[in-house]
Amino acid sequence: MRTARNSLSALALLAPAPLAAQAVAECDPAPPVTALVEPWEETSRALADGAVRVAVIEDGAGGVDLLVLTLPPLPESEPDPDLPPPPQPPRRCRLVSEGGIGFAALDLEGIETAENPDLALFDLRLPALRFVPESSELEEVTLRLTFGVADDSLSAEVEEPPEGAAP
Repeated sequence: MRTARNSLSALALLAPAPLAAQAVAECDPAPPVTALVEPWEETSRALADGAVRVAVIEDGAGGVDLLVLTLPPLPESEPDPDLPPPPQPPRRCRLVSEGGIGFAALDLEGIETAENPDLALFDLRLPALRFVPESSELEEVTLRLTFGVADDSLSAEVEEPPEGAAP
């Protein structure tokens, strides 16, 4: 897993307690490309036939966020064969963060995906480390994203490890 460059223990002590829940926000403005964590081959992925792209970015406070780019739903109607195809709509940009301070690390190598065509949903799960409030500890969790294919919605939640699970 990639960890932030700064001292994790110092950042964890500065974290507000209790941490707010993970948040999904529009990119406004979009983060600069210099925020992308390198090497890009390990910290970015194209999923769902390219309709979803994710990348790990530095959040500026020593943590990392997940940059999510999605294509809006395509129109239901068939294009007119006598006309040139319409341009592809621009991607929608959103950031997924943990409590406003970011995650300690996100592991794109461990991504698992699932599709539910009946409900028009696309699920994404990836291993993450988050800061534990008022300590220098990190906690292993799973970040789950659910994409609504028809309405371009995105929700995020952190799944705690099962009780008694080994760290």
